[in-house]
Amino acid sequence: MLALSVYMCMIYAMTGQLNNYSGLTPISPISISTPRLANSLGGQSMANKIASSETNLVLFLAPYLEHIKAERSLSLNTVISYQRDLTFFTNWFKLEQQSGRISSRAGTMPTRGEVLRYLSSLKAKGQQPASVTRMLASLRGWFGWLKDMHLVEKDPLEHFENPHRIKKLPQVLTTAEISLLFAVTSTAREKAILELMYGCGLRVSELVGLNISDLNIAQGYIKCFGKGSKERIVPVGKEAIAALAIYRNEIEELNQAKVLQAQLLREANLGKPRKRGRPRKEMQPVVANSKIIASRSRRAVKEEPLFKDEQGQRLSRLVVWQIVKRLSQKAGIIKSISPHTLRHSFATHLLENGADLRAVQELLGHANLVTTQLYTHVSRAHLKSAYTQAQLNFGVGL
Repeated sequence: MLALSVYMCMIYAMTGQLNNYSGLTPISPISISTPRLANSLGGQSMANKIASSETNLVLFLAPYLEHIKAERSLSLNTVISYQRDLTFFTNWFKLEQQSGRISSRAGTMPTRGEVLRYLSSLKAKGQQPASVTRMLASLRGWFGWLKDMHLVEKDPLEHFENPHRIKKLPQVLTTAEISLLFAVTSTAREKAILELMYGCGLRVSELVGLNISDLNIAQGYIKCFGKGSKERIVPVGKEAIAALAIYRNEIEELNQAKVLQAQLLREANLGKPRKRGRPRKEMQPVVANSKIIASRSRRAVKEEPLFKDEQGQRLSRLVVWQIVKRLSQKAGIIKSISPHTLRHSFATHLLENGADLRAVQELLGHANLVTTQLYTHVSRAHLKSAYTQAQLNFGVGL
């Protein structure tokens, strides 16, 4: 018990980032789309694999990633994070076995003490408590699945309590800073991006995942897919609708200019002598069912991204992060902000202006109200104003 307490104290104090952990030798990446468990085990039965001395933790990693992606409907980003965490651990465990620094034999599961030793070793690599907690959650889920599937007899983290995390208040912008941020936008795309992230509280992954068919400007809402592919409908304000209209008009004008340029190029090439070769066949008009053509055009529209880069591909999250960083520096905002800061500011400003907590939960797409309660913090000025307003009614009617 004393050793366990020492390990827990060490875990609570950990700081740093996972990406700085350079003590591992990465193995080859494991594909997210993997065959079923039976195929992954090489056609052998689970009992035979468990009894075999060649059992390897890496062997059971791919089926687990398939499980959390297909059956638990976790997002691709979450699956990739779990894959990275578990790959780090399996590499560390393998190196420790080869060097003889741990007592576990090859083919056996790590003990609870060895897992705690790994988590404690991250402190020397500068891990943040949140990163260690996520690593512990990744290991807990994997070991629990291994036991449920009867691939191991004992879960080393069973009945193990998570370290208590210190909840930090999210970084938010004031309304004046939001105004400065919008004032320095130079393109319609930049303003439309900011309007949707701040005016609708979208995550950056939800923003870049928007398609043109997800917009309903006439009724003033958009359809987005959040974590776990959960669909939700979010209302869009007048400012955001106006910004989207300007952005869409610019896109249409750009597309028309490209079509006109291609047409002029074709006309210019008509007067040039053709190279010798097989004569070009005349295209015959194709008569098709109008319903089929309409359905194909609808599918094409659904797959067209709302925001594209210069190559015409779907805008990446990194580009959005760079846009927000550049605009914040241009606006002279000292705070270190990210695209998620606009989502934090959206929730905080709604609550400060009297919005219901349950309504904010629906707008943000939180599965648990406890997550939304993080935004119930208010500024000192707002707290003082509410207190002064309440004092006016003290003793009234007594």
